Amino acid sequence: MAVGDLGFILYHSGLLIMAPWKGPPLSMQWEISAISGAIGLCLAGFEIWRRRNRTVLVKDGEQIAVYRKGRLDLIIAPSEIILVKTGLDIILEVGVGLGAFAVLFTAIGIMEFFRDRQGSIVDCLLIMLPGLTCGASLVSAAWTIFACAHLRVVIKDRRFMAQETVLLPTSRMQELFSVFT
Repeated sequence: MAVGDLGFILYHSGLLIMAPWKGPPLSMQWEISAISGAIGLCLAGFEIWRRRNRTVLVKDGEQIAVYRKGRLDLIIAPSEIILVKTGLDIILEVGVGLGAFAVLFTAIGIMEFFRDRQGSIVDCLLIMLPGLTCGASLVSAAWTIFACAHLRVVIKDRRFMAQETVLLPTSRMQELFSVFT
C-alpha cells in the first residue's frame, strides 16, 4: 500500500470520527480527528514528495545510469542491481488486508445507506470512502506486484539503508537489462 493511500485513509478516518455525532463534538473527538487528519496529511505530503523525487534508470552503453531528483547520481554495472522476487507471503499479506478492509468499509457504508434512510448520504459516503480507497490500493498493489519488476539499487555514500527499491515495468526489462532476461 502506498504511503499516500495510508495518509488518505487516516485523513478520512479522522472525518469519520466526527460524522456520526449530531450535537457538538467532544474535545476527545476533536483530538482524535485532528491527530488522524494531521498524520494523514503528512503521509500524503510525503507521498507527493516521494513521487516528485523518484529514481530513474537509463541504459548508458553497457552500464546503467541512476538519476535521482533529475540529476545523474551514479553509473553502475547491471550486475550490481538486484532483482527481487515477490513471494507469496507478501502477496497474501498485502492482498488479504486491503481486500478485507475494502469489502468491510464498503459493505458497512452500503448497509448504512439502505438501513438509515433519514441519515445523511454524506455519512454513508464517508464510511465507504476508506473501503473504496483500500480497493484502489489493492488494484495498485496488484499492478506493482504482477506488472513491475522490483529492483534493488545502491545509494552511494550511505551506510544505513544503502539500497532502495525501484519499480520497473516488466516490458522495459529487456530494454535495460539483458542480465535478468
